[in-house]
Amino acid sequence: MPVLQQIKVPLVSVNDISLTVVDILFAQGAAVKTGDQVLILETSKTTYDVVAEADGFIGYECLKDEDYEVSEVIAHIYSEVTEVPLVQNIYKKQAESTLQPIAVFEGATIFSTAALALMEVHNISKTAFAGKDFVSRSLVEALLDISPNKIKSSTANPLDRVVDSNKVFIKKISKNKKREIEYLSAIQSSGLTSTIHTYVDTAGIFIYLNQSLQYLKNSLLPIIIYETGRLLIKYPLLNGYFTGDAIALYKEVNIGFAIDIDKGLKVAKVAAAAIKSIPEIEDSIMALSNKYLDDGLLLDDLTDISFTITDLSAETVAFFKPLVNNRNSAILGLSSIDKKLNRCTLSLTFDHRVTEGKTAAQFLHELKDRLESYQSKYYPLLNQDIHCFKCFKKLKDDLSDTGFCKCITPKGEEAYICQSCFKGF
Repeated sequence: MPVLQQIKVPLVSVNDISLTVVDILFAQGAAVKTGDQVLILETSKTTYDVVAEADGFIGYECLKDEDYEVSEVIAHIYSEVTEVPLVQNIYKKQAESTLQPIAVFEGATIFSTAALALMEVHNISKTAFAGKDFVSRSLVEALLDISPNKIKSSTANPLDRVVDSNKVFIKKISKNKKREIEYLSAIQSSGLTSTIHTYVDTAGIFIYLNQSLQYLKNSLLPIIIYETGRLLIKYPLLNGYFTGDAIALYKEVNIGFAIDIDKGLKVAKVAAAAIKSIPEIEDSIMALSNKYLDDGLLLDDLTDISFTITDLSAETVAFFKPLVNNRNSAILGLSSIDKKLNRCTLSLTFDHRVTEGKTAAQFLHELKDRLESYQSKYYPLLNQDIHCFKCFKKLKDDLSDTGFCKCITPKGEEAYICQSCFKGF
C-alpha cells in the first residue's frame, strides 16, 4: 500500500480547534526516516512537533502559515516517491476547498466557538449551515466571502487603534496568542462568568498530610485534586460545559492541572481523579510533570479534561481570577500560602450559563471544610515551648506523631513527658 502514514492535525488541548502550520521541514517528496520531525504546528499556548512514524517519502497537503482544523489531513508518508502529489496541486486543492458543496448530514450540527462568534457579529443564523456536521470559522468566512483581515468586531473600541509611534513600540500579536484570545473570549466576552474566593486555614495542615506524600511535601495540589475529584461527583454542573443551546455533562472526572516550566504552558490530565487515592494522584502529577520535561506528553494526556486547576502557590500570589477554559464550566485557582497568617486563597471562576453562584459557593465552602479537616488538632501546642521533663525533647521535634502526656513530676510540678520516657524506653 503506497500510504505508510496519514498525518492529521492533532487535538493538543481542548482550547485548540485549529492549529497553524508554522514550519515545513522537508521538501515535497523528500525521503524521511522514522522519528524525523516533519512539521511544526502552533497551538494557542505553544508549538507541537509532528514526527514521522515510518520510513518513506513525505507529501505535504498543507501550506505554511495556514490554519487547519483538528483531524484535517495535512500530510502523508508514501512508500514510493512517485505517489507524492505535486506542490501546485496543493495550492489548487486549497483554493477549491471552500467551493465544495455542503454535504448532507442528518445529525445535530456542531459549531466551533470561533464560528459562533463570527456568526453573532454578522447576524448569521445556524440554519444557514443545515445539513453540515461541523462548521468552522473558515466555513463562515467562505459564506461571507471575506478574508479574516476584513472582519471587524462590532464591539471594537476605535481608540484601541490610535497609536503614537513616538511614544510606543508596536509588537504584533502571534497567531497562537490571537487563537488563545479567541477561545477564551468565547466564554469571557459574554460577561457570564463570576469568580468567588475563600480562605483556607493551613495551620498544621501538613503534619499528617505529608505522611501521605512522597515527593510533593508541603504541597496542597495532590489533596485539592483528590477532594475536588470527589466533590465534582456531587456537583456535576461544574464538571461540564455550555454547548450553545444545552449543557454537556462529562461522564468522568478528569482534572487538568497547569504546568509551565519554561517549555510552554500545558494542562495535563489526571484521569479518573474521583477514584484515585492521594498517593496515586501524586504519582500521576509526577509522571505527567516528568513527561512534560522530556517533551513526552501524549495526546491522551492533554485531552478530555473536565475541570481545571491552576496552581500559582509557588509564585507568591495573594489571589487571582482564573479564566474558564473552552469546554469547561469552571476553573479553580490556588494561591500562595501566607505563612504569617497561615492561610491561602481558593478562587473559583464559573460559567453562569451552566450553574449559579449558590452552587459554586457551596462547592467552594465544602472544599474548604474538607481541606481544613486535615489540620492537626495539636498544632497550637507546637508553637509553645513544650518539652519532655526527662529527656528534654521538644514536642515540635517529636517524629513519632503520638504527642506528649501531661504529668506531675516527682517534685510535684506540672509538666509533659514524651511517649518514649513514659513507656520507660
